[in-house]
Amino acid sequence: MNNKATTEKLVKEIEITRIKLHNLISEKSYNLLDSEVIKLSQLLDKLLSEYEDLK
Repeated sequence: MNNKATTEKLVKEIEITRIKLHNLISEKSYNLLDSEVIKLSQLLDKLLSEYEDLK
């Protein structure tokens, strides 16, 4: 996969994960210490880091 396609795929994955995290936080009554929230937040951090590495 070329760099542009990789970047576009990563951007889509970041956006999907961001929306999931937003919804999960709401479901968990804004408890940011919930284990599921933390796990998804860490995944989003990883994806954002990968995106930065591609720049």
